[in-house]
Amino acid sequence: MEFKNLLFIVSCGLVPLVQAQTTQQIGSTTVTIDTLTSDVSTPWEIKVEGNTHLWVTERSGLVSRIDLTTGVKTVVLNLTSTVRAVSESGLLGMALHPDFENTPEVFLVYTYGTPDGQGFFKERLVKYTFNGTNLINPAILLDNILAWNNHNGSRLHFLPDNTLLMSTGECYEDQLAQDPNSLSGKYLRLNMDGSIPANNPTSGSYVYSLGHRNSQGICALPDGKILISEHGPSTDDELQILQSGKNYGWPLIHGFCDEPFENTPCGTGLYTEPIHAWTPTIATSDLVYYQNSAFPEWNNRVLMVTLNGQRVVAMELNATSTSVMDEDQYFQGQFGRLRDIAIGPNQEIYIATNSGDHSIIRITPPTTLGTTEFQTSLFSIFPNPSNTFIQLLSENRAEQVSILDLNGKSVLELKQVEQGTQIDISMLPVGMYSVEIKFIGVSEIQRQKFMKIASQLEQSAEIH
Repeated sequence: MEFKNLLFIVSCGLVPLVQAQTTQQIGSTTVTIDTLTSDVSTPWEIKVEGNTHLWVTERSGLVSRIDLTTGVKTVVLNLTSTVRAVSESGLLGMALHPDFENTPEVFLVYTYGTPDGQGFFKERLVKYTFNGTNLINPAILLDNILAWNNHNGSRLHFLPDNTLLMSTGECYEDQLAQDPNSLSGKYLRLNMDGSIPANNPTSGSYVYSLGHRNSQGICALPDGKILISEHGPSTDDELQILQSGKNYGWPLIHGFCDEPFENTPCGTGLYTEPIHAWTPTIATSDLVYYQNSAFPEWNNRVLMVTLNGQRVVAMELNATSTSVMDEDQYFQGQFGRLRDIAIGPNQEIYIATNSGDHSIIRITPPTTLGTTEFQTSLFSIFPNPSNTFIQLLSENRAEQVSILDLNGKSVLELKQVEQGTQIDISMLPVGMYSVEIKFIGVSEIQRQKFMKIASQLEQSAEIH
């Protein structure tokens, strides 16, 4: 094809990416990996707000919002003088109100020291209101829960009826997990104002389920069931279906009913076994259910991050969610200890790391497109991925073409581009980019994404 009226406007050269990008294979899918931010210390919980921000708790006592485009972190609450952060304690779980846009409330769990000076810990659940700048108006919903420097649970999850689940650990006092009068070693359920739901298993009690050691992972499945993960001692990390009023056995039962010491309690039929267990333990942490073809290898699978295991575990459940049919491991040892995981607005994955350079890692699929963009696109990109050039295939003439990096910054602009024009991308760093085109006579901006991959020479240099 003839190339006419092609004008490159690169007056300032290429705009460098805010964070270095790499590409990696997940099965047959090439993904982009970059760091959203390293300006965090021991991030514990991450939650996505709409299409714009990621909320983060840091164990030292900070709550922040991170801009998903720029990676800029803004602290909205500083509790460092309030929380007691020793070992695995501190500011931990967080949940955003299910209708956050209209009711901007944030729920936080943290540990604090008792005023008697004896070195004891307590745990509380507090609701805040976000005023657009800071978290204000704290309202304590639950308080005086026994805590310790570890085994504090603290995951939060809203049910469809807008009641809130909260996990608590047994704080190394095993017997508390079986004590119905203790709030330790449990899943608790409460209303948003801190009151006890009328339909809890036991009238007047926050206890939703008991017999837990230290559950720190929870997500909803498509069938409405609630899946949780739980830390075992040195054996039997567990994956469980959480049900109202059930007893999950700790410390009487470790994992499945498969040891002689478990025969008596298992014989009573009072305890619920897990659907899966890991021995030796991998330190199971938080979970999400991924239901999108952006990552084909992860579609319709549970993704779980692990601490000692330092990996993402992808699990396929059977049709009734009663067993794990298939299990794959990803990124083992690559990012260190993995504490939390969240799904972004464009089906990208965010992971909070707790070792080395504490950071929020972003894993982006090769075609992160909104439905409207995909359905109305008037052009295609070939080849994709590519290491030298891309060709824009369209029957329309472009008034302007912009190439944007993963942070939305323009790295290359072209004017008056004819159909079939080839664009040299050899100078771009490896990573994911967007092409935005304003076609003559078309009001809507058209968008597609492409992957710049390393050349054979660059790959050879990396190997050696």
